[in-house]
Amino acid sequence: MKDLVVAQKYAQALFSEAQAKNELRACQQGLDEFVRVAGLRGSLTKILSHPFIAVDEKKRMIHSALGEYATPLLERFFFLLVSKRRLELLFVIAQEFQTEVDRFQNVEPLRVRTAFLMPEAQQKQLQVKLEGWLKSKVRMDIVVDPQLIGGLVIQTRDYVLDQSLKGQLRTLEKQLSQ
Repeated sequence: MKDLVVAQKYAQALFSEAQAKNELRACQQGLDEFVRVAGLRGSLTKILSHPFIAVDEKKRMIHSALGEYATPLLERFFFLLVSKRRLELLFVIAQEFQTEVDRFQNVEPLRVRTAFLMPEAQQKQLQVKLEGWLKSKVRMDIVVDPQLIGGLVIQTRDYVLDQSLKGQLRTLEKQLSQ
């Protein structure tokens, strides 16, 4: 719980600074890239956290990991995480930063589970309907889950709409058992 609070503070600070410098999109892309590289190379965070690696070498590695997304703000931010020994919170910070960006841009992240892969046209149609229902832009993460048998399950931050065949069978089973 304490780590989540700390991660939220770092994410909010980066968000505020990025917004003030009009670098929100650049920070979002750079943070995503650094998380991607750190995920691919798990040793990166261990190396950056090692006390015997020279400061200049750590700065060079941060710059290299950011690649084309390197900005002075992001480089300072990552070096701050390294110097304060908070790099292990990177993935949580990235999630919290995305939450801040979504709130600012009025975007609702959704997880959509479907029994089968949806064609692009059907995804667009679903997105339009969900945007009307939620009265905000949506970012859909679509996952195929064959266990649903048919239909879909839509999950927002605080609501689940189960329109799957499996969910309907479960509801019917409960009704029949009463």
